[in-house]
Amino acid sequence: MGSQPRCGRLYYLRLVVVVSASAITGLAGCSSGLPHKTATAVPLTAGCSTAVAPTGRLMAEPRPVTVPVTGRPTAVVGTADGRWAFASVSAGGVSGGVGGGIAVLALGGGAPRLVRTVALPSSMTGAYGLAMTQDGLLLVAGYTATAVLNVRALETGGRDPLVGVLADAGAGQFGVALSGDDRYVFVSDETTGGLSLFDLATALRRGFSAPGVAVGIVPLASGVVGVALSPDGARLYVVTYGKYGPYGQLWVLDTARAETGAGRGAVLGHVAAGCQPVRVAVSPDGRTVWVTALQSDALLGFSAADLLSDPSHALQAVVRAGSEPVGLLLVDDGRLALVGNSNRGLVPGTGTDVRQTVSIINTAAALAHRPALMGAVPAGLFPRDLTFDQATGQVLLGNFNSGTVEEFPVPAAP
Repeated sequence: MGSQPRCGRLYYLRLVVVVSASAITGLAGCSSGLPHKTATAVPLTAGCSTAVAPTGRLMAEPRPVTVPVTGRPTAVVGTADGRWAFASVSAGGVSGGVGGGIAVLALGGGAPRLVRTVALPSSMTGAYGLAMTQDGLLLVAGYTATAVLNVRALETGGRDPLVGVLADAGAGQFGVALSGDDRYVFVSDETTGGLSLFDLATALRRGFSAPGVAVGIVPLASGVVGVALSPDGARLYVVTYGKYGPYGQLWVLDTARAETGAGRGAVLGHVAAGCQPVRVAVSPDGRTVWVTALQSDALLGFSAADLLSDPSHALQAVVRAGSEPVGLLLVDDGRLALVGNSNRGLVPGTGTDVRQTVSIINTAAALAHRPALMGAVPAGLFPRDLTFDQATGQVLLGNFNSGTVEEFPVPAAP
């Protein structure tokens, strides 16, 4: 997301008073620090917070290794054979950059190794979200549009890897996801507040400017960044951070309706999701939707079923993380959530133990309202997006302000 300031201390103090008054009835929110003893009787809340959980012990294992790249990396994705990884890199800030590219990294034999950096079209002001098709295409959200690149060409450094560009009226293209069959591309429009849909199969068959490639835009709210698909592909989950304060929303969309260009008709519902939610991930069983809320300094867990049937009770877990959490990755079959604590410093006074780290959170403990923070892995400056490389068993992380890509093995679950 862009450089939105966080909610101020005045709002936080007011929220503490409200939560403290509600303590008699067992209300537990991310700003209260109270145990979740009666969360089944009273809905949880996730308000703005300037306090963070202690970092906890930095784990001796896994031990990260890093490699510097040219530019500021956001997302990283690895190839199926475990030989290559690609990082989206921007030359400048989130919305004020002057170009983007793809850092091509060789994997294996120690730390990743930077082989080359491939520039995106000059019309793109950065490089952010990544997704890869099963047949070797890499999609890169470049803020003004989304580039489609040939993976083999990136690996060999031969011919121009650009296959085409997906563009519509949406602006601020940041996050990208693919349908299960790789036909449809879902791109979050941070600036214009919608979710753009493209028919990639039609683009490859008829050309990227052909009718039907730009399927339509689902209008949501300002600050659309995180997008994730349910395991069965039936639902799309999107977060919008909105304006300052508690205006974040988690949206549920019907995927089939969205793919037909239904626009707002694809929206099944939405619920409050704390202060400035920025990333979303769905558990492998599809039952829990996890969200990082940057201004809440928290990881939030929602019941996927209750999001539609009982929205007021959908929030099932509020786990205090580090300072200004952004990146989110579920590993070990959903048993662990890895949360990148960006510590961006948008508001002073977020605590004293605010090192950039990746928090390791036990999801079962979180849903049972037990202590869930297991420890942390050290990270660079502004750890952003995380991904799991199935071929190597490693976690890959882009440290935006450090200009590094980090790699470490999945922590062991208890």
